Amino acid sequence: MRPREDRFTLDVEDLVLVRGKTSESEKRPSCATLALRAIYRRHREVRTIVFAHPVNATAFSVTNVMLDARTIPESYIFLRDVQRISYGVQYHAGGEIANLVAPKSPASLLENDGVLVVGTSILDAFDRLKVLETTAEAIINSRLVGTVAPMSAEVIDELKAAFLKD
Repeated sequence: MRPREDRFTLDVEDLVLVRGKTSESEKRPSCATLALRAIYRRHREVRTIVFAHPVNATAFSVTNVMLDARTIPESYIFLRDVQRISYGVQYHAGGEIANLVAPKSPASLLENDGVLVVGTSILDAFDRLKVLETTAEAIINSRLVGTVAPMSAEVIDELKAAFLKD
């Protein structure tokens, strides 16, 4: 088995199947397993969780700058309000991360670490991750042109009424 740190050379045999509190023999699961377990337990509709390090969204996780999804309609519909989770919460045994992420809050910046996205399927989570990264890139690029102009509260209310039924 390869060292845990060597993420760039992972192969299928390096993946670890975890069921409940049991993992494959002679394999050690990720230290994020506790967070994943807590999220899946608390939010039954969540079927996929992605921890990732996309370049532009991660830039927001390593700064104190807010990633405002209220800038593009698609961004708000897919991401809602992107929150910031304090460094290390994803590794705490208490499972408090499950209180911070949910289908109604599907995308988070992991302070100084990357992003976490949840979805009802692999495709749903991937779409949210892609929108998160594209939104981050658009915000970064727009700052070269001028001031970022988030949508008004009225527009957000219209989007909620039309697309978000919760």
